[in-house]
Amino acid sequence: MENENMNHEVETPSNITIKGILSLLLQNIDETNQKCLISLGIGDPSVHSCFHTAHVAVEAVVDTFQSQKFNGYSPTVGLPQTRRAIAEYLSRDLPYKLSSDDVFITSGCTQAIDVALAMLARPGANILLPRPGFPIYELCAAFRHLEVRHFDLLPEKGWEVDLDAVEALADQNTVALAIINPGNPCGNVYSYQHLKKVNETARKLRYPVIADEVYGHLAFGRNPFVPMGVFGSTVPVLTLGSISKRWIVPGWRLGWFVTSDPSGMFRKPKVVERIKKYFDILGGPATFIQAAVPQILKQTDEVFFKKTINILKQTSDICCDRIKEIPCIHCPQKPEGSMALMVKLNISLLADIGDDIDFCFKLAKEESVIILPGTAVGLTNWLRITFAVDPSSLEEGLGRLKSFLAAVKAESSSKFKAHVFSSSTELLEKLHDKWSSVKKPYPAMYSSIFGGITLDPAMMVIPIDDHMVHRGHGVFDTAIILDGYLYELDVHLDRFLRSASKARITSPFPQSTLRSILVQLAAVSQEKGTLRYWLSAGPGDFLLSPAGCLKPAFYAVVIDDDFSQCKEGVEVITSTIPMKSPLFATMKNVNYLPNVLSKMEAEDEGAFGSIWVDEEGYIAEGPNVNVAFITNDRELILPSFDKILSGCTAKRLLQLAPKLVEQGQLKNVKTSNLTVEEAKGAAEMMYVGSTLPLLPIVMWDGKPIGDGKVGELTQALSDLVWNDMVAGPETHRLRIPYL
Repeated sequence: MENENMNHEVETPSNITIKGILSLLLQNIDETNQKCLISLGIGDPSVHSCFHTAHVAVEAVVDTFQSQKFNGYSPTVGLPQTRRAIAEYLSRDLPYKLSSDDVFITSGCTQAIDVALAMLARPGANILLPRPGFPIYELCAAFRHLEVRHFDLLPEKGWEVDLDAVEALADQNTVALAIINPGNPCGNVYSYQHLKKVNETARKLRYPVIADEVYGHLAFGRNPFVPMGVFGSTVPVLTLGSISKRWIVPGWRLGWFVTSDPSGMFRKPKVVERIKKYFDILGGPATFIQAAVPQILKQTDEVFFKKTINILKQTSDICCDRIKEIPCIHCPQKPEGSMALMVKLNISLLADIGDDIDFCFKLAKEESVIILPGTAVGLTNWLRITFAVDPSSLEEGLGRLKSFLAAVKAESSSKFKAHVFSSSTELLEKLHDKWSSVKKPYPAMYSSIFGGITLDPAMMVIPIDDHMVHRGHGVFDTAIILDGYLYELDVHLDRFLRSASKARITSPFPQSTLRSILVQLAAVSQEKGTLRYWLSAGPGDFLLSPAGCLKPAFYAVVIDDDFSQCKEGVEVITSTIPMKSPLFATMKNVNYLPNVLSKMEAEDEGAFGSIWVDEEGYIAEGPNVNVAFITNDRELILPSFDKILSGCTAKRLLQLAPKLVEQGQLKNVKTSNLTVEEAKGAAEMMYVGSTLPLLPIVMWDGKPIGDGKVGELTQALSDLVWNDMVAGPETHRLRIPYL
């Protein structure tokens, strides 16, 4: 008799998977094409000759296999010695000790993901997942009937978590937030400070964090790898990992699910029993592989890890350098870890390409190059490129990508036809469509052209014939909105009008009116952000002289910035881009091309920023910040302001720092000329700027400043300025009269 249940159709999740789409791309390869296949689509470095696992790993597996002691079943949660070894390995980076009872052995990190979601699933529950991310999470959630809610990673902020979106998405049915660090697919490595913010958000909303750290320790940029378990004492953390990536053995399928939660929910007896019961139905890694893990973890030489990191750094640099030469794609963030990066595909320039999936299929067929379409990881019209590849294959693959795009772009150019908008209504609809798909980054704008404030981003425009737009004839300044106050607004306004005077631009309003406009603008926005404002010669014509400009224009906008006190050190380089002459450097004008190129130069070298040196060999400033030093004699020195911009925050620092002199922490505070040699010999170094307010610098041109750590005096000065921003006298803080 036929079983009725067998005839019942079971719906299969339709989620895209990486291996699924790569399989389809491989099937699309033209077998008559004489070009060899190059795959830049999957993170398996073991198939490339430059990547090998450690000898000790191979020897450990051979030893356990040949011992004949590990041919039987292991306990379903894993061998005791393996659990203990992993607990010890992970505890090296934590402020507490994990026990073997916290560790459960899985068949790779993929199974650990499934375990995590299975343990958290319940009727009506939802989980917060990153976009872009790793699609196995969505697939596992679909099988577990977990509602997925995506929060965006922000490319312009190093793919950081959009924590405002996280708060908006979470509710009483949210069971967890997942983060991947180091990042797949973006190649980002989160700073301690950002992870702390993630922890604070999770603690506030009362849910655990799933920390996918399968690429743990594969970091080669300015941020060291910090495990999320560091915060496990305040928020429960489920740490997922494996030996697959760091030891280059993805086929060994040895992973772990770890409850990094020394005082919380995952140590309750009923929860532990439920996890153990679930593992009773799972098949873990081969017993002899498990048995080799203690030896692998303890005896792998640091030289092996450094070699892997050096190769990944080399191939990521190759990847970024070649991408700059390729039309129609853009990498917003240089990778700092893991094995892949994301690039934006400009579909508008490719007439015969429908989307990223269409692009990847045509690339595979014509060039025998496999790249993962961004749709597979949650971002349409993006591409994920894996750089854990032999350098020669990477160069060849990216060369073919360049040729393919150049050919498609050339063909598209001949077919391109610009759309003519029939009415302003049609154009506004297009602009509104653009802004409706992204988070509103600018809450409000004022323009003297239309004489008021708009809250509609589509209307936040500047006339193209404004002399500031086409001739750079304009000045600007800024102020910080923090906790409902404008910080140092009057000081910035004074400098603003001094700059305008040097630029021979008259204000359409007296200073008191400008101040009133800025306060009103802040009042219709939110309690945290940046206020930026411009004076220009105004619109008129496209001639060099401003004589045709009818009258000067004033613009201002509120930028939704999320900033906090900076406590981690960064690396800088000496800029080779010529700095501006004193006339233009001391005036805050809109010609920031040298500043932009200097910043880009630093980012190309994997540094945060740069330092300008003047023609006499003295330290000047950073691209948009001042710089300060603590000497070995405990003197605070800032470069003289005669050839550089007189930073408002830098001047406030000079006013506040004598407090540390009074306390005996500093010996003296002054401005002075410093040579490069003197500056590099300083005990401590920092950037000083409005939104920082102090940012410690620990490396300069690849060499440490002092001991290479954030100094105590830098932190003390940072505390002084930050406290002044959040709780200082109201002579420096203007309360915003919110509407």
